[in-house]
Amino acid sequence: MTVKELRQKLSGLDQSTKVVVWWERNGDSTLLDIHEVSLARGTPKRDANNKPGFEFDGNGPVVWLFITVAGG
Repeated sequence: MTVKELRQKLSGLDQSTKVVVWWERNGDSTLLDIHEVSLARGTPKRDANNKPGFEFDGNGPVVWLFITVAGG
């Protein structure tokens, strides 16, 4: 998802609406609070099991927005 797509989805919502992350994993669901939003430069990577990852590197080819969550 891009910032533009996220903005479109959020447009029109009441600005006082609380935002949380709903995470489903192994049949369980957890609600997580958003603590921070930040930009980081680096290189997208995949591990041996083809899971997505990111190598943080100030000279990397892309900038991603990261959302830090906690809870559960």
